[in-house]
Amino acid sequence: MMKTFQTIGLQYLTRCFPKLFWQRYNRLAHRLGLRHLYLILSFDCDTNEDIEAAEQVDAWLCKHGMKRTYAVPGEQLERGANVYRLLAEKGANFINHGALPHAEWRENRYWSINFYNRMSSKEVIEDIQNGHELLRKVIGRTSTGFRVPHFGLFQAPEQLKTLHSILRNLNYRYSTSTLPQFGLHHGPVWKIDGFFEIPLSGSYRSFLNLLDSWGYITNPYQPIVQDEYAHVFIKTVERLLALGVSGVLNYYVDPSHIYKSSAFFRALEFVIERQVPTLHYDELLDMVKGAGE
Repeated sequence: MMKTFQTIGLQYLTRCFPKLFWQRYNRLAHRLGLRHLYLILSFDCDTNEDIEAAEQVDAWLCKHGMKRTYAVPGEQLERGANVYRLLAEKGANFINHGALPHAEWRENRYWSINFYNRMSSKEVIEDIQNGHELLRKVIGRTSTGFRVPHFGLFQAPEQLKTLHSILRNLNYRYSTSTLPQFGLHHGPVWKIDGFFEIPLSGSYRSFLNLLDSWGYITNPYQPIVQDEYAHVFIKTVERLLALGVSGVLNYYVDPSHIYKSSAFFRALEFVIERQVPTLHYDELLDMVKGAGE
């Protein structure tokens, strides 16, 4: 209960005094050697609809020279193998996202399934290893990075310690499975037990809350991102550039939420106009110095 009150209080403060928290983040980014604002775009492709959507979204991103990373569970990689291979050939990166399906269709909508926090350690290890092999089988190469399915429910210290141990054994370099609160404490990249974690990001006035497509869809039965998403995204980039904040906006969306709406593309047009560079995760790690130390 005390932790809940502390979290609510911190959320209130970040909304009332966003500049102070982003200035703290900026100092942490500077310690890592980062001197500019960057954007990392990743796409969680958990459903059949994401296959067609990813192909269309990727064509736009490729045309505009934007770097992109796909997190696709192995079951979906096999279903959309032809499309995902094509995206890889066009320069997209892929990270391991486990093997089991992450969603099932019932009652006229998708529902999330297969949560790591409900699995045994043996089951988690097996899913990560199977995801690793399916990525090799479908894309033709493995990854150095991983994202936990439904990662918001897998944040406890002991859970992350187990995860990082498994990934180190597979010679992975990083995970991007943590919520924005870790960015507030550690900056854009942090190192724990010799392993890199790259937290996801929030918005300017809501540092601790993910800026993702799910938070801005009409409803679960009509999962199409709304115009407010573009407004929040653009205002975040605008304010951080005005403040001279360095660091990384690590944003992910579901392709099926965005490809039928102009909101996501309008936000990226602003990013292009303001010349904010996009990165792959490995490129970010190559740039930082003394991460988490």
